[in-house]
Amino acid sequence: MIKIPLILCHILYGFLYSLYILYVSEKPKKKFIKSWSKKLLKILKINLIVNPNIEKILSENNYLIVSNHISWLDIFLINSIYPVTFLSKASVSKWPLIGPLTKSANTIYIDRKKMSAIKITKNKIEFYLNHIGSVYFFPEGTATDGSYMLPFKSNFFQTAINSKVNILPITIKYLYQKKFTSAPSYFGDMSLLQSTFNLIKLDNIEANLNISPQIKSTSDRKELARKAYDAINKFLD
Repeated sequence: MIKIPLILCHILYGFLYSLYILYVSEKPKKKFIKSWSKKLLKILKINLIVNPNIEKILSENNYLIVSNHISWLDIFLINSIYPVTFLSKASVSKWPLIGPLTKSANTIYIDRKKMSAIKITKNKIEFYLNHIGSVYFFPEGTATDGSYMLPFKSNFFQTAINSKVNILPITIKYLYQKKFTSAPSYFGDMSLLQSTFNLIKLDNIEANLNISPQIKSTSDRKELARKAYDAINKFLD
């Protein structure tokens, strides 16, 4: 498969460049992340379908962005349009080659096994929301095959309230020949390698990003989580 060497070369290029962009300002860093992500989607032959005004929406304000979670590919969809900071599990920082890439993209890591890490992570998210830009996280806490959603954890919705920013819900759907496909999914006991092979078997997978209306952070975090869940789930069918 021609995709495999192209993917490996692209990841290696990203890894080498990530060592450099750790030391540059936000503007050139985001420019590279956007370009690298777009190229990855092109190599994988992913057709991205989005709201026509998505870039304008993302550039106007800082948001706490939330969505359903299906794949490691999810983060590159939004980053190919307008790079934002992601909240990710701590283990990702240790992935070969990928780890440095995520670090250079200002990823905020969390060790969900440590309760003490929650407060530290909240403080980091609020700092980014107040001083740098939008933060994107997956309230399910883990991925699914994309055909359903798990209940949302509400802890980090408090950061939107504290930072006085709106919630921006996004629904992610992957289709193949206009029908649901779980090919990009990375969940359960599936390995990253297995997930990648499942993905590259198919050409022209359609990735749909649907932005719902913003949710004002005026209610308590559990109510915000419920509203965001309903907004995202509405477009999942």
